Amino acid sequence: MHHRSLLLVGACVSFVMSSSLAIAAPPVVPADAPAVSVAAESVAVSKQDADKLKKPKAAAKTAKPDPKAEAARAAAAKKAEEEKRKLAEARKKAEEKAQREALKKAEADKRIAEKKKAEDARKLAAAKAAEARQKAEADRKLAIARAAEEKRLAAQRAAEAARQAEVSRLVSMDIVKTGNNSELRSETKEQPKPVGLFAGLFGSPVVKQSMLPETRALDAAMEQREAKRRFKAKAEFEPQVVSFPGYQRGTIVIDTANHFLYLVEGSNKARRYGIAVGKDGLQYKGNVKVADKQEWPRWIPTKEMQQREPKKYGQYADGMPGGGMNPLGARAIYLYANGKDTHLRIHGTIAPETIGTNSSNGCFRMINEHVIDLYRRVAVGTDVIVL
Repeated sequence: MHHRSLLLVGACVSFVMSSSLAIAAPPVVPADAPAVSVAAESVAVSKQDADKLKKPKAAAKTAKPDPKAEAARAAAAKKAEEEKRKLAEARKKAEEKAQREALKKAEADKRIAEKKKAEDARKLAAAKAAEARQKAEADRKLAIARAAEEKRLAAQRAAEAARQAEVSRLVSMDIVKTGNNSELRSETKEQPKPVGLFAGLFGSPVVKQSMLPETRALDAAMEQREAKRRFKAKAEFEPQVVSFPGYQRGTIVIDTANHFLYLVEGSNKARRYGIAVGKDGLQYKGNVKVADKQEWPRWIPTKEMQQREPKKYGQYADGMPGGGMNPLGARAIYLYANGKDTHLRIHGTIAPETIGTNSSNGCFRMINEHVIDLYRRVAVGTDVIVL
C-alpha cells in the first residue's frame, strides 16, 4: 500500500512537471503562417493546459489521507509537546533549585554574619574587661605607690622634725656660745674601716662616725647659720669624681695652680674638690703627711702671721675658740713633714667665696661641707703631694 502511494505521488509530480514545461514552451509557428491563426492556436493550447492542471487538483482533493503519515505527524507533535513540557519542568526545577541554593547561601551568610557579630561583641567585651582589669590594677598600684609615698613623706617629715628638735637641743649647748677650747676628735687614729662591701675597692674609705656631742652641736649651729646665707660654689669646684691616673689610691694631690685637691680612689680616678691656696710668695710645694685631724679646732695665728699683720692677728695670739667666726671652719687636717709641723692645714672657711683664688696664708681652704666630706674619708698617715 505504501509503495502504491509513493508511485502515485511520483506520477503526479511527473505530470505536473511535463504540463508546466508544456505551458512554458511556446508553440512553434511557421514563419509564413498568419499571425491570427498563431494566436488562436496559442489560446487553444493554453486552454488545454488549464484543463489538464484542474484535473490533478481535483484528484488531489478526492485523495484519502494516509493513516500512518497522520499517526507519524501526531506522534511527532506529541513528542515535541512532551519535550517542551519536560524542558519547562527542567527549567522550573532549575529555577527552584537556584532559589533554594540562593536562600541557603543567604541563610549561611546570615549565620556567618551573626557569628562574626557575636565574636566581635565577645572580643569587645573581653577587651573592655581587660581594660577594666588593667585600670583596676593600675589604680591599685597607684594607690599603693601613693600610700608608700605618703608613708615615706610622713617618715621624712617625722625624721626632719626629730632632727630639727635635735638641732635645737644641740645649739642650746654651752659650747655653741663659748666655742670649742679643747681638741675634738671623734675618730681614733687607727685605719678607718670602709663602709660597704666595695668601698675599699672602688673608692676612698668612708668612716662610720659617731660624732662627739660637742662636734654635733657646733655642726648644728653651722647648719643654722648657713641656711640663712647658703653659698653656691661654681660647678667645677663642687666635689666630683674625675679621671686621675698616676697616683696610689688614698693619696691626696693638691694642684695649687688650678685650685684643686684630689683624693685618689681606685681605677685611676679621684674625688676632686675646689680649694683656695696661699697668696703669691706663701705657697708651699712638696710632700707631707696627715699627722692629726680635729673638729672645730682652736686657731692660733703663726708668729709669721702676727708679725706680718700684728693689728689683725695679734689679738688672737692666745688662740681663738673653735666654731663661730674661727677661720679654720668645721674641720682641720694637720700636715707634717718629716715629723715636724709645717703649720699647713687643709681646713674649712668662713669665706667660701674665696674658693678658686690665691688668698690664704699658705693653708688650703675648703667649703665647710666639702671639708667635712674629705675629713671622714682621710686617715691619719695619708700621703699628701703639693704641686
